[in-house]
Parts: sequence; C-alpha cells; structure tokens
Amino acid sequence: MTKPVHRRSLSLLLPGLAVSSVLAAALVMAERPIEGQWDQDGPSAEQVLKSLGPGPLPPRHPTGDRNVDRLKAATVEAAIDRCVESDMASLDAPGAAVAVILDGELLYENGYGVKLRGGSDPVDPETTFRIGSVTKMMTAAAVMQQVELGRVDLHAPVTDYIPEFEIGGRWPAERITVWHTLTHTTGYPDWVNYTTLSGPLALSTWASYQDDVELHAPPGSFWNYSNPNFMLAGLVAERASGIHYRELFSESLWEPAGMYSTTFNPAEVVSRGNFARGHYYDATEDREFILGPYDNDLWAAGPAGFAFSTVGDLTRWALVLMDGGAPVLSPGSAAAMQAQQQWLHYRPDQYYGYGVMVEDYNGLDVRQHGGNVAGYGTYLLWVPERRFAVALLANVTYSLVDAAYCIVDEVLEPTPVQPPDLRTDPSTWRPYVGDYLMTDSQGTITEAAVSLSGLQLSLSVVDPGDPDNPVIYPMYQVFRDTFVIDTDGDGATETDLTMCSRRGNPGFVMWLRNRRAVGERHLTPRTAGRTVSP
Repeated sequence: MTKPVHRRSLSLLLPGLAVSSVLAAALVMAERPIEGQWDQDGPSAEQVLKSLGPGPLPPRHPTGDRNVDRLKAATVEAAIDRCVESDMASLDAPGAAVAVILDGELLYENGYGVKLRGGSDPVDPETTFRIGSVTKMMTAAAVMQQVELGRVDLHAPVTDYIPEFEIGGRWPAERITVWHTLTHTTGYPDWVNYTTLSGPLALSTWASYQDDVELHAPPGSFWNYSNPNFMLAGLVAERASGIHYRELFSESLWEPAGMYSTTFNPAEVVSRGNFARGHYYDATEDREFILGPYDNDLWAAGPAGFAFSTVGDLTRWALVLMDGGAPVLSPGSAAAMQAQQQWLHYRPDQYYGYGVMVEDYNGLDVRQHGGNVAGYGTYLLWVPERRFAVALLANVTYSLVDAAYCIVDEVLEPTPVQPPDLRTDPSTWRPYVGDYLMTDSQGTITEAAVSLSGLQLSLSVVDPGDPDNPVIYPMYQVFRDTFVIDTDGDGATETDLTMCSRRGNPGFVMWLRNRRAVGERHLTPRTAGRTVSP
C-alpha cells in the first residue's frame, strides 16, 4: 500500500481566533473515504474524532450550570425519570435510555423520546447507541487480559509489540510504555491522522504512519487526554493475542460478560433493527446531521471510542468490574483498572485508572467515564461499595452527566459535602509566569506568555497570521493549578490551562497543559522583537 502524502491542517492554539476554523476547513485530510459506509453529506472524520472524548474537561460535578428539578418524587422511578428528562431537555436530546442497578440487581430501566428527531419510533432500554470513549475501559481490559497471560508487560515499550511504530521529535517511540497509553501519560497529541483507513489492517497501517508526529512532552510528564493512546493500546492487545481487535473484544470481553448487544460491527446493529440515529449539530453550517450505524465506522480509531452498546450491557460491564472481574479479568486486573494510577492534576480527588476515572462525590468512592462522539453521548458511573451503577445513552453529542449525578443523589442519598475552595492566593502564582512555546495537536507552534499584574494572571498569544498584535486573555483560577479563559469574548469561559511542574522538581513549572495544545517553558533568550509578554 502506498503511503499517503503527509498533509497537516493548520490550526491555532485557541478556538476563539477566527483564522483557525478557516484554515482547518480548507485543509482537511485527504485519505480515501470508506466506500459505501461514509455519509458524504455528514460531518467529516476530522470533526467526528475531534468530538471523541470523555465529556467535560476538567471533569466536574453538576454545579447548577443546568437546572435539574430535585424535588422529591413519589417513587424512585419517577425521580430517575425526572433526572433524565430534565437533562434531555437541556441538551435538546431526541431520545435517551437509562439503566440503574443497586446491590447488584436491576433497579430500573427505561427509554425516553424517539430514535430519530421528528419520528415516532420510541427509544427503549434495548436500543443500541454508539458509546464513544466508554470503549476505552474495554480496550484497557483487553490489554490486561494479555498481561495476565504473560504476553504483555505494562512497563515495556509499545515498540516491543508494534516494532514498526516510529515518531518524530525529541522523544522516540521507545520511551512510550503500555502503561503510559492506558493512563493518558504518553504526551501524544490528541490528533488522529489517516482517519478513514478501513479494514482489518487499518490500525496497523495507522501505526506505521506516525513518523512525523512529535510528542508534547516526555512520556510520564503529566496526564493529558488523547485518543491515539488507546489506539496504540488496542493494537498492543491485537498483536499480543494474534486476533484482530474487533474479534478479540467480542470473544474475550463481551460474550463472556453477557454483553450480547455490544459490538463494533454496524451490520450487526442494523440487522437487529433497534438502534438510535445520532444527531450532530454543526455550528459552522448551523444544521443538524443525522447519523446511522455505518456513518463514522472508523476502523483505526475503534479501540478509542467506536463500539455500540445498550444501557443494560453497560451496567453488566460495571458489575463485572465491581465484582472482581470474573469471568473477564482476574481480581487484580479489575482492581488495577479502577485504582488511582495517575493524578489528573485538576482536583485533589480526581485520578485515572486504566480507562476509568476515579473520584470522590459527596463521600462516595465513584468510578466513571463519559463517551462523547458525533451524534451520541454516553455516561457510565458506578459506586463499588454499594454495587450501584447507572448507564445513560443519548442520541446527541453530549453525555447526560447531570442526570447521572442526579440519579446518584436520588437513589443513594449521600450527604452533601461542601467542596473545598481550591483557589490560591495570587501571591503564589509567580512560578507560572514565563514564556512558553505552545504546540497544538496538529503540530502548529505558537508563542505565548503568562504574566501577572497585581491580582490578575493573563495569557498572551501570538496569532501566526498577525504576529505583531498578540491577543491577551485574562485567566481565572478554578483549581489550584488550573485556570480557564474566555477565548471568544462571549462572557463564558471555554478553554482550560493547567500548569504542570517538571517531574522531580515540583517547584518548577515547565508545562501549560490543555487537551488540544501544550506549552513548554522557553528557557533560552528570546529573539529580539518576538517577546510577547504584555
């Protein structure tokens, strides 16, 4: 197979700069579409993959951003309905489904709305949806099975299993371990190139085309969400087992767990007949795209977030992990997946396991992960000590996060805990000040600087299209090292930046971290006329 010509879209650090969307739209990747499976009138593969993620980052609990009526209902079932319907209304979701288990038994399940906006076919608990990034915890489980069999070492380089995998830049592929991929600590940019490669060799082909990708930072420097991490992890499981990941997941994970509606295969979904259409709103075109199972059938990105499932299957999966992993995993592997493997560097209680987020919520030890992908939103949350789980699926691009925590409140009735004020005195912000070279997920380098004036921290960014007029954004602290900024001047903050210290030197801030771009502190003298500090 001839290697495609490398083409990189040019985008700027911040979405508020108008030139970013213009350039990105003009320079879309030019790989071969999946013939007969890709809706040419729908969102591009690039748009779909940009939407693929766990929901809001930094992760946060409902704080009144969307008003949920929490008045006590006559029954717990009615209370759950109210939680779901309120969040559906907030997100303009045509349909949704929920399943809740308590003490390991089904407490309630229901469907809401319709499979297609304007249609009459109702959603029920057996309706199939895409589950987005909730797929990642299943990819992690497939890797852990190979660890148990002695075929994979978590701390070995991924190149031991994918020898053709090479990247560019200062930190070679050999620095990336399997553990780094499962904990989002590789430093890999959250950008998927060669998006529409299809067929059983798609993932291997993608891995062989990474030689022009450069890491944001040395592997292990900090947590940063990136879909290629779990593409690599899925390929490790595939190579170690000798079975293509689509078959491997079905045979070794989903069938043993009794998850008979979970699949990567859109033909299976269509043959069953009971599936929701995805509804993806494109703000640039001000229109809603309707997506079917064959749309977005991205083989290479499958392990990062393209499985289909139902709410019943997802609660079964949560119960497998809560009950020690059988018949899929050993107790040790199930525990490791749900353990505090890597701090997220947001709130003190938030960690990442292997494809699972770990946090405290009103005194409850919670595990969770969201799954957003164009047209579909998923949220799976569980509380091990109560053998409680809630699975929510919707046919819009946003997860029903508020509904999930509303259901936790209604069913488990935890005592509300006042969250600590994690803001710090501006006098402690001096280590953040400095010049940084920001590299976005597509490799574009932008100059930036953080400055402190009185009680105000600010970010100054050079627009490559207008280098003599840097744009300055006030920064507002939300957690100790995390600040948010308003990139488009609408009065609402859209972008977060977290200051991360160099490993082994906690007092020296080296990195500005964002999912879409990472800044490295500039330690050498600047070229005259290029300093952008206000």
